[in-house]
Amino acid sequence: GRSFDAATAAAALETDVVAAQLLLDVLEDMSLLETAQDRRYRFHGLVRLHARERAAAEEPSDAGRAVVRRVLTHYLALTAFADRAVRADRTRVADLRSLLAGRTDPFAAQSGRKPLDWLEAERANIMAVLRAAGEYRLYTPGWQLAEGFTVLFLHHRHLGDWQESLELGAGYAAAAVAPAAEARLRSLLSRPLMDLGEHDAARRELEVALACAEVAGDLVLQASVLEFSGRYWDQFDPSRAIAAYRRSRELNVRGDEPRGAAIAAFFLGRAQDAQGESADALATLRQARTDLLSLPDPDHRMAARATLALGRALDHLGRTDEAVAMLREGARTLREQEAYAYEAEALLDLAAIATRPGADRSRLRDDLTRALTIHEEMGSPPTLIESLRARLHATD
Repeated sequence: GRSFDAATAAAALETDVVAAQLLLDVLEDMSLLETAQDRRYRFHGLVRLHARERAAAEEPSDAGRAVVRRVLTHYLALTAFADRAVRADRTRVADLRSLLAGRTDPFAAQSGRKPLDWLEAERANIMAVLRAAGEYRLYTPGWQLAEGFTVLFLHHRHLGDWQESLELGAGYAAAAVAPAAEARLRSLLSRPLMDLGEHDAARRELEVALACAEVAGDLVLQASVLEFSGRYWDQFDPSRAIAAYRRSRELNVRGDEPRGAAIAAFFLGRAQDAQGESADALATLRQARTDLLSLPDPDHRMAARATLALGRALDHLGRTDEAVAMLREGARTLREQEAYAYEAEALLDLAAIATRPGADRSRLRDDLTRALTIHEEMGSPPTLIESLRARLHATD
């Protein structure tokens, strides 16, 4: 990575933070390190190049792999803590209990750093570590890091990094002969591919994921992959999507996974609405939202997405005032949850309603401006961004 803190240096050196800090202070005093924000450090480009050349010449041949393994383990533990701080009951394949046992969770304290803020700040470094994992054949911790890291992209899209991290992780899982991990990572990979319009590639990943999930024989994992498959079929065959969601919900119930069952019901309701079955969709979506909010740890993010879907179904039934209220409520909650991509969806739905004859246009420009900002920060396809700019320009 281009910048690092004392804890990362300590991991690289296999020492404690106090000892690492003393050495960093010496290098800083000698102008061999520069201080960045938040007590982070970086090398000047020429010093960095020289240090790498000397390391290659003077260190033992296996030193690079050992350092990368230690730094990878350091980031894996912190990313796992961050992932669990955001959502403890999310489906995961990696069992990291032994890794995390005895370590301090920096996100557990009320005054601690927010997990998504930390992941955002470390995004470039984690990407660098993921790339290095393959170079040194650290396949298992590599796919485990990719799985945990995806929590950032579920909230802050960064589609290019999301795609690359999951492609690396899926490749590492295949190299490690870990079919459950490969199924999980390839199904997740379908998400950024769909957002980028690469539908054929997404379908190929899902087909491999389904085969790997069957080999793994895990009911909840199979249910998860079916849910992702339903999202693909939403675009091309709603009837097939409905069948996938119903099967996913059934497997989640059998696997005693209430959150997974509620999420499958949410997507089922959306598919019913897309099929023109909006009245049925209302009942399905209301139950899904109730179930999501009734979990031991209520899932406010997914419940807000169900609120958006309820708004759309109400609009399709001609109940526009109720729809606007639902969409506005969902957008507000999703912004609070830092689920900005879905906030943008709600704002664009509201903008579409506002452009109808006789509709209230007082918030149209603000909604489009916010949606455009989100998509620019996400790295959405240029065609989408240009269309949003054109829509915004048309309001002048």
